[in-house]
Amino acid sequence: MTMRSKGAEEAILATERDALDRWSMGDPVGYVEAAADDMTYFDDIGAHARVDGIEAVRDYLSTLEGQIPPHRYEIVNPRVQVYGDVGILTLRYHPSSLDGETLTPWKATAVYRRVDERWRVVHTHWSMVKEA
Repeated sequence: MTMRSKGAEEAILATERDALDRWSMGDPVGYVEAAADDMTYFDDIGAHARVDGIEAVRDYLSTLEGQIPPHRYEIVNPRVQVYGDVGILTLRYHPSSLDGETLTPWKATAVYRRVDERWRVVHTHWSMVKEA
């Protein structure tokens, strides 16, 4: 691993944590702050068909405002793979209520692209972890 890829890994993970911090405080629209204009998005809540473009993703996430209660979370087993100006982040998101109740865990893949030395999300896919 080169120093440049190590820095990229740390920057990508920090960017995702910032977005998830906002999400966990009940601000789903904040997730697009690090997004590229041409981002695409899927999830298991309501975006079963791909959502194309930052404005469409912002519109979709705004429908979730007030529906995501503040909670704590842990990022489990994150992995960032860097290929030049592209980084792929995979992780598990383990939320819990503020009183400690375990909530449904999620798994995610986020693809980042370096734009003017800043990492921007170009694609994200979230799905609930299903019981085996």
